[in-house]
Amino acid sequence: MKIFLGSLFFRLLGFVAVCGFLSACEAPPTPENTSGLEAVTAVPTLDMSDSQVLCAAVEANWEQDWELAIRALEALYAQQTDCPNSETTLMRLYHAQLGYGATLAENGQTADAIEAYQSALWYNPAGEEVIHALEALGVYTPPPLQATCPDETVTIPDYTPTRGQFVKTLYSVLAVENQPLPIYGLDYYPRDTPYRRFLTETDPSFISDELDLIREAGFNTLRLKLQHSLLFTCSTPQVENLLRLDGIIQAAAERGFRVILVLNDLADRQSLYSQQPIMLEQMAFLAGRYRDEPALLAWDLREGGDVDYLENGFDRRDVLKWLVETAIVMRRIDPNHLITASWTREPQATIPAVDFVSFTHFGTIDDLRQKIALVVNETDKPILLSAFGFSTFGTSETNQRDYLQAALDAVQANRLAGWVVWTAFDFPLTVTCYAPDCINTDSVDHHYGLWHTDYRPKLAVDVVRAAASR
Repeated sequence: MKIFLGSLFFRLLGFVAVCGFLSACEAPPTPENTSGLEAVTAVPTLDMSDSQVLCAAVEANWEQDWELAIRALEALYAQQTDCPNSETTLMRLYHAQLGYGATLAENGQTADAIEAYQSALWYNPAGEEVIHALEALGVYTPPPLQATCPDETVTIPDYTPTRGQFVKTLYSVLAVENQPLPIYGLDYYPRDTPYRRFLTETDPSFISDELDLIREAGFNTLRLKLQHSLLFTCSTPQVENLLRLDGIIQAAAERGFRVILVLNDLADRQSLYSQQPIMLEQMAFLAGRYRDEPALLAWDLREGGDVDYLENGFDRRDVLKWLVETAIVMRRIDPNHLITASWTREPQATIPAVDFVSFTHFGTIDDLRQKIALVVNETDKPILLSAFGFSTFGTSETNQRDYLQAALDAVQANRLAGWVVWTAFDFPLTVTCYAPDCINTDSVDHHYGLWHTDYRPKLAVDVVRAAASR
């Protein structure tokens, strides 16, 4: 059952005294009721702009009329207002939908109960009470985590986590042990093993100098994109590549980096959004393997999911349903790490599912400022600019420096949780194409780096170093 705010007026509309504004007008005598019908007390009109009235309506109708309580809470949520001495409106909506679903289920209204429970999950995707309630009705069970490919047994050593504290959210920032942790991040590929080569050729011992260079420039976070097809054959881990990822994470941790792992890069979207068990098995394996690694900052479930439904023909509801349900499963397996998803054009759509909001931007600075304003207006959760950059192909290093400076100033002015620059190094043409037809031409994509291919810093490195030292 979808609840519309506009209907609240009709639901709560009561009579208006005709003489209410005339001081001398007297109420007419109440006629005798001879109909045999019980009189109904009129409901006073509710002022949708008055948060005190709405809060009072929530309290008056809690457990008495769940629909009225929910509608009042939705109005408060639209105003981004919490009632005094109460949990947040977001969590009250979760508990109200939970209570409403339970009432409907007790009355045998199973279909409506399911809708109420599913609405609750939008407000709190990790809500165990709702998940159990849906499972009790036999209508919701996360996709099973059993193998659907031919059996293949591999032996892989257990991952040994490093030591440290996990990153949590603290109001609108990310924090470690209640101390804010501003994110100064880099979307990282090694210079000689980007894209496909990252998980198939990178030698963790050979990237030490690169990681030291990046750390010295002030970065504290690396964002790594994972192509599942390079880590798994169906649901079977590719041991060599997975051990390579282990080594990269540990090399980063040794230098004090936090790591964001981006899942489902270049995924088969049709299989992904239809919740094929194999896709979920792969994510579940990674969540279980790294759940105790404190250097891991967060799981970024997918980059550009909104582009899939805004441009690529996928249904918006299917994509967002996938996001919510995947977040639930990941939290069950790995309760230690935060969840995010880097949308591109409407990151506010991810708010119900994530612990902090992430978005990417490769456009003008004016568009970036507008995007930030829209997201900030929608949530109090931490917000991360998770990928942005400027290519020096056909233009000067000065233009790149000025663009990054303006972007970092916009992030700082709006007190976002941090930023992540794309990318560390310009890529040689020979490492971005693949045999046997390794013919490549120079392009914009090869020149987003903050360092040249010979590791000489571009002017933008000074901007980043200054921003990270604020």
